[in-house]
Amino acid sequence: MARKKDYRELLKTPFDTGIRNFTTIAKYFLYFAPSIDSAHSTGNLDDIRSGEILARMLARSGMTGKTRIMQRPQQASWRNAQFDSYEIDFEESRILCDRYKAENELHALLRHTRNALAHGYVYVWKKRNGNFILLIDFDSGKNKSTAKILVTSSIMERWKAELENEIL
Repeated sequence: MARKKDYRELLKTPFDTGIRNFTTIAKYFLYFAPSIDSAHSTGNLDDIRSGEILARMLARSGMTGKTRIMQRPQQASWRNAQFDSYEIDFEESRILCDRYKAENELHALLRHTRNALAHGYVYVWKKRNGNFILLIDFDSGKNKSTAKILVTSSIMERWKAELENEIL
């Protein structure tokens, strides 16, 4: 296990990470990704196609088995994903996020990614083996996290490319 770090020390804006190409990645997920609430979004994907795209995105980025998108995750789920404290292992990519009852998993992932970027909950730890990015979506009304997405910038680049290729 890698050394854990308090993520609160690593807060950045999406456009001030110092990671090559991250501004382009952030803009895509903020404005152009499919199924997000943006005037520039490329539109919605149906549930079947969304499931296929998400499966490819996760498989090609090595995230299959490291991703849990579920309705109302309980405290045990956050603990099992090692997301239950401010100190986390930044060298193990993983995702835990909630989804609405009628929402498909790809839409939930894209919505939480967009929200974390839009609200500035972006934490970056530059390491020799990659630039790790923690995105947190937060429900301020309930004072709790609704998603924690810990991936490398290269994973986000692959996701962007996969989505762009699918939409063309």
